Amino acid sequence: MNKVWNSFSKILLGSFVALSANVFAEECDEATMDAFAYEDCVKANGGAVIDQTNFGSEAPEAKVPVPAEQIYSPFGKDAYLTSSFGENRGTRYHAGLDYSTQMEEGWPIYAPENGVVKEIRVSPFGYGKVMFFQGNSGKTWVFAHQSSFGVLDDAVMRQQYATKKNDVTIKPGKAYKKGDTLTFSGSSGIGNPHLHLEVRLDNDRVINPRLMNTAVSDSIAPQVLAAAVWQGNELAFTSQEALNKGCVVTPVKNEFSLNLAIKMVDYSREPKDNPMSVRRITVWRYDEKVFDQKLDTLRFSTQAKIRDQLLWAEEADTAGDWHVIEAKIAPLSTYTMEVEDYNGNVTTKKFSFHPKCKGNVDLQMTKVQTSPLFTYLSRPMLDLFRCENGMKFSAMKKDEVLSEDLCSVFNHKPVLVGKIMETFPEMTGIRYVADAAATGDGKAVDEMIEVFGYGRYQSSVNWNTTLGDTKISQKISGIAAAKDSAIRVLAITKTHTDSLDFIEFHPKGMQLKNWNVCIENSDNNAPLYWLGETSRNWFIFSKQTKGKNRCASTNELRDIANIDNPDAPTLGFPYWDNMMIGGVRQPALKVPMMFKYDGVADGNAITVKAKGKWIAAEYDSEPREIIIEGERVPDAGEEMTIQIVDEAGHKVSYDITVPEM
Repeated sequence: MNKVWNSFSKILLGSFVALSANVFAEECDEATMDAFAYEDCVKANGGAVIDQTNFGSEAPEAKVPVPAEQIYSPFGKDAYLTSSFGENRGTRYHAGLDYSTQMEEGWPIYAPENGVVKEIRVSPFGYGKVMFFQGNSGKTWVFAHQSSFGVLDDAVMRQQYATKKNDVTIKPGKAYKKGDTLTFSGSSGIGNPHLHLEVRLDNDRVINPRLMNTAVSDSIAPQVLAAAVWQGNELAFTSQEALNKGCVVTPVKNEFSLNLAIKMVDYSREPKDNPMSVRRITVWRYDEKVFDQKLDTLRFSTQAKIRDQLLWAEEADTAGDWHVIEAKIAPLSTYTMEVEDYNGNVTTKKFSFHPKCKGNVDLQMTKVQTSPLFTYLSRPMLDLFRCENGMKFSAMKKDEVLSEDLCSVFNHKPVLVGKIMETFPEMTGIRYVADAAATGDGKAVDEMIEVFGYGRYQSSVNWNTTLGDTKISQKISGIAAAKDSAIRVLAITKTHTDSLDFIEFHPKGMQLKNWNVCIENSDNNAPLYWLGETSRNWFIFSKQTKGKNRCASTNELRDIANIDNPDAPTLGFPYWDNMMIGGVRQPALKVPMMFKYDGVADGNAITVKAKGKWIAAEYDSEPREIIIEGERVPDAGEEMTIQIVDEAGHKVSYDITVPEM
């Protein structure tokens, strides 16, 4: 290995770094020194003057102060961020800034410049009630999750009653001047009361609103939480405690080239309850900038590239994202990293690589995972720490046992499934067995993990396999080429829970052109549902085959269950509250809607009538309430009919009696 290292070092001579001569010993040891440091050592001992500037400690990019009158605050006052531009949203980046409205609705939002309202849309999901405002600058400002469009609410209602649809789109073309009240904040769509603000260049490109001098209240610099280094199927993690001391663990000694990912997070204020992303990551090897990434522009058409930059982790709903540092990492070098948030706050870390780091502790890798199979850093992993509790693992080739006890082959810690396949190339599955005491949930388990290895440049996979009495086929296309030499693996297993059984597919977060999966289950041919990894809610595939062999398609691997749900949504007791109309709080009747699996696809799946006349209704997806304008509601004691068609096709109708106000 030393001969290879020495040869590689010589090839790299003259290519990179400069340090002060006084840091070198009289004898330059090529076997122990980083190639870049060795070059400067030789030069310094030869009398050359070495540039000792450490660009890793340079100040963040210079910023010209913006006059206060040019700063745009949507509310005309301070508001802290709850989500940043470029934040990880699973299958996409967050395309704007989210501002807190302190759990209140109805904050007036002011026009950022002179312009025209090009479009308004009403929906119970996604952006909710959203306004598209085109300014004279040519940019389109997007204001989402609104409660009221002010004077334009009348135009919305006219369209609703003309079409007898709750979800509508209108194009008012109304002009506003800078500082005019445009719209009012709310909680329509997804989430608690807040404002989502976007700035679009066109239908595809969106930019960081900070580039348009929008106000941001964020006083906390980013946090660097952990590091991961891998080469092939060798992987090592470094905790925040060790990283703060400048030490990062490498799984291989003195070898090019290492792969590096850093877990980091940003918060805007105390308490730290809304983890956000960062704007800029810059990395230097001594004084050479080897990585510089700024996230100021996104394209909706290339959102799937998020998984090239942010690696999926099973505890993805905990703080922080794993950012890939796409640079050639030399094991004996010293690195300096700067991380900047969207308000210009900067955190700097300096580190080098070592076989062990003092103070290093194990990382949390799962949060709600039941089986020992999980995804971390977008790779399937097996939790062999469960060997400590008595769980047994065997490597299998069909019915042939390749290894009866993986616990005796590998350390008792999480290991890449690719590493196990590297040890047992013919392996097609892993059997895991445990009694009730070993599982921790009081249930004994005897299950298989089916595995499938494929090439790093392979873009499509056809895989047919069986788990127990369930036949599973997968046709996958559009797989991105691997950027490292690790063995690529697909893995599936069954998981038993208190409420239902489902099939796990790994690696989660895998972005694809298409994933067509078919489940043939002799015990259960109910419809297919997929699991939201962070919400932990089940959602029905809107398009799927029927009968014994169920097939569905999407662009990302999901956990799947056959769910027999005969129950339509039900209604709770109606009560009086208020809603925003024309920017003013007015009485409204609210009717809670309850369901376990199947909600409604859109607002038009709800129909409200009184005395045979259609009445506009708003569906609030959080907290699942039907909202009806008070003036449209019959008198107390009279009845209204509410009809609901849920996503599973259940159609149900309820008569409710209007309560006293």
